Amino acid sequence: MSKYISIFCLTLVASVILFFLFAGVFDGADYAETAIYTIGTIIIVLLSFLISLMYYLINLLQRKI
Repeated sequence: MSKYISIFCLTLVASVILFFLFAGVFDGADYAETAIYTIGTIIIVLLSFLISLMYYLINLLQRKI
């Protein structure tokens, strides 16, 4: 299980770094930018969870075959 937790953490860290690296496209500090950061961060967390879940399912299927 620790393998999948580390996959989750690695994808989360890499995604957050890339998200804030490419977030320099937006200029200014208005409400839309805050909403974009919030929604983007939520999407990053959910996609990182899905990536680690897919690794788990792939390994589970390989053990059954």
